[in-house]
Amino acid sequence: MSLRIPLYECQSLIEAHLLKGMLEQCEVDVQLQGESLVGGVGELPAAGLLVLWVSEQHLLLARTLITEYEQRESEEERGHFLA
Repeated sequence: MSLRIPLYECQSLIEAHLLKGMLEQCEVDVQLQGESLVGGVGELPAAGLLVLWVSEQHLLLARTLITEYEQRESEEERGHFLA
């Protein structure tokens, strides 16, 4: 079992699933954390809920792929790196 590292905080559930799918297509071991908490946003702090975690061995590849994604998206529509 590989160590998982919190890589990227997504701005929306749509962005989270888009990036998770992109990473999975590139055979990156990825997990989405916080999806079940999105319904409680009115009661919880909104920041930091949707986080993509990747295995340590896929960290550099995942970071590169998301960096390419960020270059295509405007700042308001994307999340930010955690690692």
